[in-house]
Amino acid sequence: MGRSRAVDLLKLALALMVVGIHASPLAGLGNTARLISAEGLFRLGVPVFLLFNGYYLQGAIAAGRGWHFVKRAALLYAIWMVIYIPVAWPIWSNAPWRQKFFTLVIGYWHLWYLSGFALAAAVAVLLAHWSAARLAVLAGATLGAGLAVFYGMSLGLIFPDPDLFMDPLLPHRNALFVCVPFLLMGLLIRRLDLAARLPRGAVLALAGLGVLLVMAESLVLGNFAPIGVSHDTMLSLGLAAPLLAIAALQWPGAVTDRTLGDYASGIYFLHVAFCAYSYRYTDLPSPVIYVIAVAGAVAGTWAIRRAGLERRLL
Repeated sequence: MGRSRAVDLLKLALALMVVGIHASPLAGLGNTARLISAEGLFRLGVPVFLLFNGYYLQGAIAAGRGWHFVKRAALLYAIWMVIYIPVAWPIWSNAPWRQKFFTLVIGYWHLWYLSGFALAAAVAVLLAHWSAARLAVLAGATLGAGLAVFYGMSLGLIFPDPDLFMDPLLPHRNALFVCVPFLLMGLLIRRLDLAARLPRGAVLALAGLGVLLVMAESLVLGNFAPIGVSHDTMLSLGLAAPLLAIAALQWPGAVTDRTLGDYASGIYFLHVAFCAYSYRYTDLPSPVIYVIAVAGAVAGTWAIRRAGLERRLL
C-alpha cells in the first residue's frame, strides 16, 4: 500500500502557504488580501499538519511504537535547532539568559511546531488508554481554552505578562492550546475510522465551507477586533482543518514513494533560513522573499534527498 497522493499534495500546498505567512506573496495588494491569505487561509497549515501527525501516531500506538514516534519527534526538534544555530545566533547570542532558555525549550521561530508536536505526542501516548469520548473532551477543552485566550487578547480583555511569556504569540499559540487538540483530533479520525465512515461529498462540501469561514473570520477579526493578534487560533480552524484532513484521506490515489511528502517537510523546515537572511540583509519586498524562500527550500530539500538524509531530517 502506497502513500496517499491527496494527503501529500495537501501537505505540499500547506507548506507553501506557511511560507506565505512569513513572506506574503500578496504583500502590496492591501490589508484585505493579507487578512484573507496570510492571516486567514494560510493559517490552516499547522493545524492540518498536526492532524496528519496524530493520524499516523495512532497507527504507531496500535503497533506498540508510540514512544518511538515521540522520540523521533523530539530528535527532529533537536536536529533542526542545531541546524538553525547560525541563523538564530546573531539574535540569541546577545539575549538575556531567560530568553535563551525560552528559545531552547520552545524553539526558534517556526520550530515551535516541532517542540509542541513532541510534547503533544507524548501526552497522546500517555493517554492512549483513554476512551475516544474522553480524548474528544480533552481536545475540545484545550482548543476551547486556547480560543478563550485568543479572543480575550484580540478584544483587549486579557493582557498576558510579556516578562512571563516573552513571545507575544505564546499565550494562545502553544503546545497545549494548538498541538494537543489538533493532534488528538487526527488520532481520533484514525481510531474511529472517520475517513471510511463519513460520506465523501458531505465532507468535501463542509471542508469548502470551513475554508470560507476561516477567511471570513480573519476578515472580521482584522476589521473589528481592537487588538491585532496573530490569527493562529481561530474558531473556524477547528472545523476546517479536520474536514480538510478527512477529505484528503478519502480521496483515491496513491504514490509509491515519499517525494511529495519530503518536499512538503523540507519547505516547512528550510524556508525560514532564507526568510531570516533576506529580511536581515536586504530590503527586498515580501513577494520576492517568498520566491527566494521557496526556491531555496526546494533546492535544500533536493540536496537532503540527494545525500540520502531524508529519513533523518524530514
